[in-house]
Amino acid sequence: MGEGMTGSSEFSTWIALASAAIFAGICAIFSSSPWILIVAALAGAYFGFKGEQIGCGYLAQYLARRRSR
Repeated sequence: MGEGMTGSSEFSTWIALASAAIFAGICAIFSSSPWILIVAALAGAYFGFKGEQIGCGYLAQYLARRRSR
């Protein structure tokens, strides 16, 4: 969601799209099957989205701890 860091879900959308393109691009090097590319793009989008959520959570905790000192 990324709402704590950007105020909207736009950043999460860009992260998901970028990681989908990266995963599909890497798989395109090894295979030209459209089904493999679709699965790679979907997996990349999912992992990019989840990674961004986890990263923002850790960053928010880190910043909260720094503010409390």
